[in-house]
Parts: sequence; C-alpha cells; structure tokens
Amino acid sequence: MEPFEKKKTEDELVGEVLVNKAIKNKLNAPRKQVRFTWEGLKNFVPFLETNPFDPLKVKRIKELTEGAEPKEKDYIEGFEEIERSLYGGVQDLGYSISSLVTEGIDATFGTDYLQAIDKAYEENKIKDPETLVGEFAKVGVQYGLPGGAIFKIGARGRAIAKAKQAGKKLTKAQQATQIAKRAGYMAGAFAATDFVASKPGTPTLFLEQESEEGKSGRDLAVTRFKNRLRFAQEGALIGGGFSVMGKPLAVGLKYGLFKPGAYVAGMGFKAADKAVISPLSFVLARTPGVPTGIRKLRDVSAFTAEKLLNPIISRNLKFEQLPKFDDWRLFSVTDSDPLKRRLKKLDNFLAAFRSVGQRTGVGFQLTSEAKREIKARSRTIEKYLESIEKKSYDLARANKNLYNTNTTSPASQDYYLDQTLSYLKGQKKLESLPQLLRGSASALNKELAQTKKTFADLLPEGELKDYMLNNLKSYMRKSFAVFSNPEYTPDKKVLDGAIDWINKNVVKKNKDLRQQAAALPGKASAADKQKTFAEQLTKKILQTGKQDNVDPLRLLQGVAKYDLRSDQILKTGEELPDAIKKLLGQEDNLKASVLQTTSHAITQSVNKKMLDRLADVGQKEGWLFKSREAGIAKGIMDVGDNPIGKLKGLGLLQSPMSKLYGSKQVTQALKGTPGTLDGWIQNSVYRNLLQLKVATQFGKTVLSPATQVRNVTSASMFPLANGHIGGRSSVTEALKMTLDDIFGAGKVINENAFIKNLENKIRLGVIDENIVASELKAVLQDIKAGAKVKSMDSLLNKLSNTKMMKTATRIYAGGDNLWKWYGHEYVKSQMKGMYNTVDDIAKWTKEITGKEFQRFDTFTGARKSFDQAIDEAAAWQIRNTYPTYSKVPEFVQNIRKLPFGNFVSFPAEMIRTTTNILDIGMKEAMSSNPLLRQQGYRRLMGASIVLGGANEAAGTMAQAFSGVTAEQVDAYKRSLSAPWNSRATIIPINKWKDGVGKAINFSYFSPYDAVTQPFNAAIKTLEEGKMTDLKRREILFQQLSPFGDGFIGKLIAPFISEAIALERISDVLPAGFFVGGRGGQTKTGSNVYSPTDEIGTQMSKSFIHLLKGIEPGAVSTGRKITDAITGDVSRGGVPRDLTDEALALFSGIRIINVDVPRTMQYKITEYNKNKRLVTSTEKLFSLQNYKTRGPEVLAREFRDIQEENLRVNRDFHKVVKDALEVGVPRRQLFLQLKERGLSTRNAMAILKGKNIPYSGYKERMSKRVRDAQKIGKEQGEGDVNKSYFFPRQEFLKIEREYRRKSLDPDRPIDKSVIDRVRDLFSETVTPQGETVQTAQVQEIKTPPLPGTPMPNVKTAQANVNPVTNLTATQEALLSPEEKIIAGRT
Repeated sequence: MEPFEKKKTEDELVGEVLVNKAIKNKLNAPRKQVRFTWEGLKNFVPFLETNPFDPLKVKRIKELTEGAEPKEKDYIEGFEEIERSLYGGVQDLGYSISSLVTEGIDATFGTDYLQAIDKAYEENKIKDPETLVGEFAKVGVQYGLPGGAIFKIGARGRAIAKAKQAGKKLTKAQQATQIAKRAGYMAGAFAATDFVASKPGTPTLFLEQESEEGKSGRDLAVTRFKNRLRFAQEGALIGGGFSVMGKPLAVGLKYGLFKPGAYVAGMGFKAADKAVISPLSFVLARTPGVPTGIRKLRDVSAFTAEKLLNPIISRNLKFEQLPKFDDWRLFSVTDSDPLKRRLKKLDNFLAAFRSVGQRTGVGFQLTSEAKREIKARSRTIEKYLESIEKKSYDLARANKNLYNTNTTSPASQDYYLDQTLSYLKGQKKLESLPQLLRGSASALNKELAQTKKTFADLLPEGELKDYMLNNLKSYMRKSFAVFSNPEYTPDKKVLDGAIDWINKNVVKKNKDLRQQAAALPGKASAADKQKTFAEQLTKKILQTGKQDNVDPLRLLQGVAKYDLRSDQILKTGEELPDAIKKLLGQEDNLKASVLQTTSHAITQSVNKKMLDRLADVGQKEGWLFKSREAGIAKGIMDVGDNPIGKLKGLGLLQSPMSKLYGSKQVTQALKGTPGTLDGWIQNSVYRNLLQLKVATQFGKTVLSPATQVRNVTSASMFPLANGHIGGRSSVTEALKMTLDDIFGAGKVINENAFIKNLENKIRLGVIDENIVASELKAVLQDIKAGAKVKSMDSLLNKLSNTKMMKTATRIYAGGDNLWKWYGHEYVKSQMKGMYNTVDDIAKWTKEITGKEFQRFDTFTGARKSFDQAIDEAAAWQIRNTYPTYSKVPEFVQNIRKLPFGNFVSFPAEMIRTTTNILDIGMKEAMSSNPLLRQQGYRRLMGASIVLGGANEAAGTMAQAFSGVTAEQVDAYKRSLSAPWNSRATIIPINKWKDGVGKAINFSYFSPYDAVTQPFNAAIKTLEEGKMTDLKRREILFQQLSPFGDGFIGKLIAPFISEAIALERISDVLPAGFFVGGRGGQTKTGSNVYSPTDEIGTQMSKSFIHLLKGIEPGAVSTGRKITDAITGDVSRGGVPRDLTDEALALFSGIRIINVDVPRTMQYKITEYNKNKRLVTSTEKLFSLQNYKTRGPEVLAREFRDIQEENLRVNRDFHKVVKDALEVGVPRRQLFLQLKERGLSTRNAMAILKGKNIPYSGYKERMSKRVRDAQKIGKEQGEGDVNKSYFFPRQEFLKIEREYRRKSLDPDRPIDKSVIDRVRDLFSETVTPQGETVQTAQVQEIKTPPLPGTPMPNVKTAQANVNPVTNLTATQEALLSPEEKIIAGRT
C-alpha cells in the first residue's frame, strides 16, 4: 500500500466517466425477458445449413435485416438473439475486411468501390442484438477470428519464457520488465485485431478520427486506412493496459461477460469465407460478361506452342498447318516424313520438362493409376498388419501373469501373431482368436483372398494356376530373409549344411555337374573338387536371392529347376529341401508371410491389367503395331526386328504387349532402359557422395522438429491458394484422419471404414505424395539399386528401415496429407453442390481438363458411380494444384541423382501447380455455369493472396504496428541482411531502436516463395541497378545471369545450388582443389580455420564443421535451446533467446536478430579489404611491356583503378546510407568507421557521400621509376624519362577529377573554394621530382560571417607565362621534359 493516493490525470477521469456511463446506461435499460420458443427454434434451423446460398437461409437472413417488417414482442427471442449475434458479427467482420481490401484497390487505381460496399452493407445490415451478452457475442465473432489467431501465435513463445522463469524470484526491476513484455505482447495483439476487424464508422475512444465527409475514391480510401491505424493505436494502448491489470482481468475474461465471444472465436476460416470470399465470388460470378483481365489472360494462354514454333519448324518445308501438339510424341525420329522427324526431336527435348514425359495423355493416366493402385492396395495390407501387431501387443501386455515381470515379452506377442497366421492359412477358425483380433484378422483375410483370386485368374494356364484356385483359402507363400533383408548372411553351420546337401543330392547325382567339377584347375581329388563346385553353386543360389524387383517365387522356381535339378514346379517355396530353406533364411512370422504372398501378386496383377489396356491404346493411337511391317507402313523406320518381349513388373504373368512392335524409343521406354546417371550410381565414390547428400537432407528436414512444424503450417497455403476455405470441409477431421494413419494402429473405432477411406485417397493420388519424403525415398531406391558392395550402403539401409525413421517420415508426409485430405473433401463438397449426374462430371472434365471422362474403372472394368466420378474429379484438382511428387518431370527427377541441388522437386512442383491454379481458375471463371464461375473466382482470389497479397498485407501491417518503415526494411534487405534474406519478405516484429530489433522471414514460411522470389528479385535488381547507376547491359546481364540475384539466378538456384553436405565439404577443401574448394572459408566469408593453423588443427576444425553441417535438425535445435537456457551466445556473439528458440521449435518460425551496428563491423572490414584489392590484380606498377605502355596507357590504367575504387566507395556508401536509414545514429556510425581504421577525413567523406580517390600510388610509381633507371643502366639506354614511367601531372589531374565525384550517382559534389585550394596545396614537388605530403589542414569549426562576399582570387592566373603556359614555380623546379607536359596541360 502506498502512503499517498496517486492523483488521476484528466484523461483517466474522462475515460472512467465514459466507461461508467456506458455500463450504467446498459444495465439500467428496460429489460425484457429472454425466452427460447419452438417458433424461434424453427427459424434457427437454417443457420445450421452449411450451404450459404440455401433458399431458406437466405430468406431468414433477409428477415433479420433492419429493413424487414418488424415483429413486436414483449420478450426477447433467445434463438433470434443468437442469430443476430453470429450473423451480425460475421457481417461486420466481412464489411471490415472487404473495406480493407477495397481501400487498397481504390487508393491504387483511383476507383470508387468503397461507396458501393457501404451502400450494400447499409441495405442489408443485420439488426443488433438486444442483450448485453448478445452484443458481446457479436463482438466476439467480429474480433474473434483475427484476435484468436494472433493470441495463439504469441502465447506459444510466452509459455516457454514463463517456464524458464519458474521457481526464480524476480527483482523489482525484473518484475517491471516482465510487465513491460506482457504489455508489449498484448498491445501488439490488440492492435492487429483492431486494425483488421474494426469496420468503417467504428468510434474511437481517445484519438480523433479523420473525417470522411465529402470524400470519395482515392481520398476516401486513404482516409479510412489512416483511421484504421488509429484503431490499431488504441488497440495497442488498451492491450498494454489489459496486461498491466493482470490476474483480475484474466479471471473476468475466463468466467465473465466475454465468454460468449470466446465460444464463437473458433469460427476461423468459416467466418472469413462467409464474410468475404463467398460474397465477392458470388457477385463476380453473377456479373454478366467476362472481366477484361481474365479474357486477356486467356487470350495470351491461347498462344500455343504450335503457333510459337511454327516459323522455326517450317523452315524449308511446305505445309499448311502443324499437327496437333499432343500428336508430336506419336512420331518417330526416323519417320519418313521430315516434318514429323523434326517435331519428334523437338518433342523429345520438351518431354524432359513435362509430367507426362514421352507418354500420351492416356498412357500417362494408365501408368499413374497403376502405380497408385499398387500403393493403395499395399498400404491396406500394411495397415491391417499394423493393427494386428498392435492388438497382439496389447493382449500380451494385458496378460500380466504370463511372466513375472512388468514388461511385455516379445514371445507372448508372437504367440498371438502365430495364431493369426494359422487362421489366415486355414488351419484355425476365426472364433479361436481373441475377440480383439477377429475384426482385423477377418478383414485382412478378405484382402488376401481377393488378392490371391485376382492373381490366380490372371496366371497363364498351368500347375500353379490350378493349385492356387484349388487352395485359395490356405495358399500362403513361404518367406525367406534373403529376399527381405539385404544384409542377410547365413551362419557357418547352415552354410556347411547346404553345401553338403547340394554336393550329395545335386552334384554327385548329375553327370554334367561332376564333369564340370572335375574340370576345375588343381590336383585335388575328385571328391574335393565336387565339394568346391558345391560351394560355388551354394554361393550362386544365395546371390540369386539378392535380385530386386523380381518375383521371389519365380527366382525360387529357377533355383529348383536349374540349380537343384528338380522337376517339381514350386508353388509356395515350402517344397524346397530343408537345407535350402535354412540357407535362404526361412521366416515363419505373420508379416513376412503376408507380404511375401501379396506384394508381388498385387504389383503383377495391376501391371498386367495396365499393360493390356496400354497395348490397346497404343495400337489405336498408332505407336504400337501387331507386326514389324505394319510399323514400317506407318513411316516408322526404326521399328524393331523382334517384338517388345517380356516386360519388367509382370513376374509370372503375361501380357499381349510382349508380342507387339514399336519404335526403338518406345521399346526402350517400356523396358525401362537405365540412363547415364544410373550408371554413375554404380560407382561407389559417387554413390557415397549421393548417400551423404540424402542423409544430410533427411536430418535437416524429417529429423528436425522445427521443420516438421513448418511443414504442417506452411502447407496450409495450398488450400488458401485455391480458395479452399470455409465450412465445406473440416481441418479437425482431416487432422484426426492423418494422426490415425500415423499413430492409430489398433485404436481406430471404425477401422475397416477408415482403412478403406485411406486406400481410396491413395488410389486417387490425394495423399502420400509429399515432395520431400518422396524424393528422399526415390534417391534411396536409386542408391540401393546401384549398390553392389557393403559399407555405407549397409549403414544407410539399416538407418532408413528403423521404426523411428519410418515414423518420422510418416509424420513429415502427414503434414502434407493433412491439407490434401482437407482439400479433397472440400472440392468434393463444392462439386456435389454443382452437379448431380455422371454426365455432369463428364462435361466438366471436357471443359476444364480438356480430356474425355473414362466411365469405366481401369482395373475392375466396372462402370463408375456418381460418387466415384466426384472423387476422381476432385482428386484431379488436388493433384494438379497441390504439389504432387508423381507429377515431377523426368529432367528434375534426374537432377535429384546429382550431388548438388536441394529438394529440386519442390520448386519444380510449385511452378507447375501455381501455373495450373491460374489456368484452371481462368477456365472456371469463363465457364457458362455460374457456380463454376464462382469457384474460379474463389481460386483466383486465393492465388492473388498467396502470390503477393499476403506478403504485402503482412508487411504493411507489421510495419504499422512496429513503427518500422518500409524504407527501413528495404534498406536492411538491400545492404545489411544475410544473403538469403535479401530478396525475401521481411516482417518486423518490434521497433528497431538504433538499428537493433527483431524480424521474421515470411518468405521462409510461404511455399509460394519459390514462384514469387524470381519476380521480386528481378524488380529489386532493377531498382538497385538504377541506384548504383549500372548500365542497361549490366542490369540485363544481372537479370539473365544464372549465378546472380536476378530473375534467372533465383529461378534456377534450387536446381544448381550446392547440396547441404557438399557445401560444407567445399568449405574445408584447399582453395582451388578439384572444383569449388574454398580453403577454409564459407560462402558467406566466415572462417572455418586459419591458413596459419597447424595441419592437425585445420583437420579437427574441418571435421567439426562437417559434423555440424550434417547433424540432424533435432540436435541443432536442442543445442540452441540449451544455449538459451544456460545464457550462452552464438558463434557471432549474439545471445540465444529462449522465447525465440521456442517459437522456432513450436511454430517453425525463425526469429531474425536485426543488429545493424554489429553487421557494420563486418561491412567496414570488407570495405577495407576491397580497397586493398583495387590494385591487387592491376599491372600499373609493373614494368612489363613498358615500351608499349607509355604515359597515355598508364593514364588509362590509372583511370581504370580510380573507376574501380569509385565503385567500391559507392557500394560502401550505399551500405552506410542504408545503416543510417535503418536507424543507426550518425555519430555511432562515425565512431565505428574510425575504430575500424578509417581516418577522420575519410570517415566524414563516406558519410557525406564524397569520393575518396586512390592516392597510394606515388611511392610505388616512384619505385617504378627507380627500377626503370636500373634497367636503363644495365642495358645502356641512357637517362630515364621520368614522366614516361610516371606521368605525375596527369595522375594528379585524374585524382583531382575523381575527388570531385559524388558517391551518390545522381548528385555531383560542388567543390568549395577551400576544398579546391586544399587540393592544390596538398602536396609539393621537390627539385628531385619527388612528392612531399604537406601537413593536413585542420578544419576549424567557426561559423561563417553573414553576408561576407567571396574574394575574387586571380593571383594564380597572373603568374602564368603566356608563352610557356607555366607558373614561375614550375619554370624553376621542373625538368625540360616535365615542362613540356605541364605546358600542354
């Protein structure tokens, strides 16, 4: 308690009166009783309808508007009060956001849409609630959406900081700091909420608004935006006060009047959709005609490849019209038609850059469907196995008395798994299994039966087919470790047993084998040679099992027939002798048996059906033929002499495709001929480099908690880019499904329905297409295919197959699956609201995709239902507008096999999907269907947000809240940020005081930065080019350079940049070693080791540098958090902040510590280094070619040095100006310049923008003269002409010229008389021709005399001899040669 009461200020008293008056008026108003009636409930029912255009809903909303006929009641209808609160809050929020968006349009283009929005709002305004709780609920809706999101983000960082302080007693100063932090946090959150949600006309409490009266168009827009900033200011004040009021207010918020608002704050995207997106798209979709912008864009896109390439291809050829572009891939490079040959060669090049490659549209569709079908069916089997394993574990754990231990015995779990396997083999009945296992076991058995039946039906006639059809229920293949474990090696006892058996039962019983054994070199006995031969045969059998992508049963049949000389046809593998089964590593567990039986059966069945269909398509399209002659007749000159033959993936099955003919290119494509890079992977050194690249990328993404979080949050931009926001789909439901897929084995209530739903999503290509996870998996498969030796191959294989690694990968892919699941359900809901029949979907398919709808299923042949058609149409949209790995073109897939580039598939997919979003959106917006037009406008609006609108909005709002200007942000990015932030969208999150503050890289969060950054870089490069006075050619070169910061450089950077691991290797390799060695320096200039370090020290530092580069993200994150807790600093000396590290961990957002004074230390050092380098490679001081390098040449060389020096000074001056712009005090910067070695004069010159010419030449040039004198004496040339070797006067003239140049290209320096006099007398020439520097003239800081006229100095001109053009001093001191030169100048 304080001894004196604090006197309240006038503002506090006024505020208190206003608040008390408002509460008193509200509480003392005449009260009506609130009733909930059946009539009200009936009217409330349309609110629950999710379709915003439902007739009953629209009618009810009209009844709630102020213009509707009033119904007098002596009570308040409770349900109507809820409607007014919710509809009114959504309407007000929509009005606010619509006005905010339109303010920018009107302010930019001078339009006047704001008044139209105002009119529409007033004509359709919902009546206000009549109760206090109702009004609070309405406010909760209006402010809940933006406020809820903002508070959640901030709360994460605060929770970590609070945990750090737990148990510590804070001093009063620290308590004050905590209060200030809370105030700042609450102030920012309230300011952001008020800025977004306050509608026009909302009264302010303290600040005076700017009047809108009489304003329209641009003026009205600017005024409203200024008033929004006032709302934000008041929000900041109120928010800060809320934090200071502390606990009492927190209790009030939790249990008091704001509770209804908190309830409705979760409306989230639904409110934004109903308030903004739906109304705007609805109006646009029903506006007659097509907007000019959309039509023009479509006209541009109609300029097809045929039209573009027509004049190039048609050279020397006569034809009227090029064939259709899609037909080019059907031609052959050896076609008899020269036009078709040209088109095919061009198409082969283009094929590498498109998703379909060299396949036709139908061909790509069939092969893609086959891959997805195999993946889907395999995943279903896998999910049932996971469920059974988990339930078996739970059963074993529940049986506590089985073992006298608190842990579960693996043996007890295996017991239940063996029981299930016996059931699947038909040896036990379902009822004998525990109740918990029956559902999953029965479902798995049905899947097995279906798979076995399909495979058996497709088998060619023979014993295997008959056996399978007669034993479908019990048929189960034998599993062997040699097929499933690449590292399998039998122990010596098993190996010796197999050798003995083969020697006794195979070698000794076959005459030809005995003869082969006898022919072995050496003098050993026949028995020993036979045993040696048996050993070789045993090793050969083991090696046979190491083949990938071959049906194990087919391999075993070959072993039995050719190696064991058995006449029996194997059906399961169980028929093999015991010694051979042990040799191959027989497995008797559930998972191995089921997967061995199903995996190849599913793959071969699907591939056969696909190839059969593809054979028909190929013959119809004209690229497959029944005979060689038929191909030649079609003009295909390189058609093979033999049929295509057996194809991979068919295993024991056969296809008519094998008997058809095709061109050489077609045949190679079908057979899957390996490429050049596949051959490189066979090399162990190259493969190890690739493995290092993959392992590092895996650690930095999948094993990084922060990246995992960012993967989930940033992927939310995909639905936003397509306009998929609102109530048509549930993010919560999608999240639940994703988590059930990863962690829900054996726990999901309706397991069968869930697994079938999951299978369907995979079959449609909606999920399990994550770019990063899929690329890592693909490269690992390539590496495995090329591996023939053990070493790192074995290690990588073991690591990638651990349960932890698999789970981490599933989690990473889950971040992608979540939003694709949500998006697919959203689009399905959209389309079900627009279409009713399969014919409708067929029409949509033709209109939007340009293809015919396939009415029958490729693999079952069944006619598709309406729901299946909707599923496929929605999945097509997701695959083409959300990143999908299977769509990555061949060229990019090949780059992934190179040691450089980081996740090259992702930027390629972002470019493809962004193009598709705009293309599909424009097609939809031009449709004759108003509902489809509305969908198109939604998509285009979403695209405009993620491709720039969100960045600009976030940047503008953050600058308004933090007080950091756009100019300060641009200055920081231009000269003072890290290279990876220079072209990004930087969002300041606090006030930058004296050049120190915090920010975030919003581009790092946005996946669409891969698309927008090249364009942003092009604009920034142009702006910087103008600023530094670069010539047009240089600017153009910067834009087109693949290694710069221009458009092309940023576009291709992800594809040619160093891989994460290889970058570290280049850092530590000696400079010039191999390719790219940097000699202990990083790309950014940091030192890994010093050249003066001992070799052992260099190696240890290099090793640590490499380890830090490849360590998993989880280790890096843990170390940073530990440093923050212990108060440690980073290598650069920046203290670790626990709140920042926690924010990075839980939100994926990394805080940028803006510290311009610290950055300037490095910039000044770099400037000093560059100044020294100006003459390091010049030959000015050398006597090389002195006979041809006279005074004129030397003057040109000296001018070039001064020009280069000017560029260095200008570049640094730009950095200094940007540091001042960001907020570094001028005096602080001046002192930094002096501390880093600049003289007072030079520091002042840099700050003022005056050039500092290069002046360190005099002694070096004098030495050049002395060296020339020595050469002259040695060669007997006579006296040296000093002016020839050192044209001093010309150099001085050039130096004075460059001293007068400005460091601001557009502002020349106007030299004062004093400066000119100082230039004139700054040096004296001695009779010996040497230059002596005079004492620096000390600047005397005295104020100038007012009105004093400048003296007219004429003495210098009076002393010039009109005949010689020399002064008296020059006449006395200069040599005859020097007098001639001086007289000319």
